[in-house]
Amino acid sequence: MLLPTQYEYIIIGDVHGCIDELKSLLIKQGFLITKDDFIEISKESEHKSIILLGDFIDKGSDEKLTQTIEFIHKNYYHLNQERQRFYLIEGNHENMVYRYISNDTSLVITPKTIKNKEKYYNTVALLEKNASLKKLFLELYELCQPYFYYLYDENFTVTLTHAPCEEQYLRVDSLEAKKKMIKSISRSKNPKMPLDELMPYLIEEAQDNQHYHIFGHLSQANIRQYKNKICIDTSAIYGVELSCAIVKNEQLSFDTVPFEHKQKQGKQNDNKLFNF
Repeated sequence: MLLPTQYEYIIIGDVHGCIDELKSLLIKQGFLITKDDFIEISKESEHKSIILLGDFIDKGSDEKLTQTIEFIHKNYYHLNQERQRFYLIEGNHENMVYRYISNDTSLVITPKTIKNKEKYYNTVALLEKNASLKKLFLELYELCQPYFYYLYDENFTVTLTHAPCEEQYLRVDSLEAKKKMIKSISRSKNPKMPLDELMPYLIEEAQDNQHYHIFGHLSQANIRQYKNKICIDTSAIYGVELSCAIVKNEQLSFDTVPFEHKQKQGKQNDNKLFNF
């Protein structure tokens, strides 16, 4: 989907139920949030739009995941009344949770997939016992897109996907390309392999220009950039930060807020991207 270039975009990395941090980041970017959890537009934010880069669910507590889904749902419709100010990109967690709760026949249920559901996709159990929340999530899922594209001019563009993928799949409208833009090669199946070896194409295809590819998916300790390839998943649910990229005309900048310790942080093994 092509983004209008007359607006500024606040592109937010993997939220994973970090609702407090999401609100803090939005407030830092000039949005107002009411006591009823509606995002309101201020003079500072009237030309801004919000893009969530996927994986707004899973890993957080049930309480925070519930708040996250409700907050995103009500504000998607609230902000998009006059023009589109809120966009959603599909992440692998939205995709997998949807497949579980919709009884996708292509999803083979084995002891391993059951274990993975409990370990990685805890939103499934939450939605299975909360019909109204499930309805909200299903509506949000249908609104998600695999990518967005910002084309300012021939020298400055930004492609947004959840996962990093090879250039040949970017902005391609096919089922195979969609899968690649949503989820990269499995890290859990290759736990000891450095990311730069697991996904060598990110370094091989990187170019020293302003045709940026911004993605999340690979939780890092800080924003990682090599030439025009940028990862903004900064491990919010693992106790680090929630980050955003800011696109305004032909300018790109970044901002972060720290984890607020209002829920239990997760644990992960560090695997640094662009580790050189």
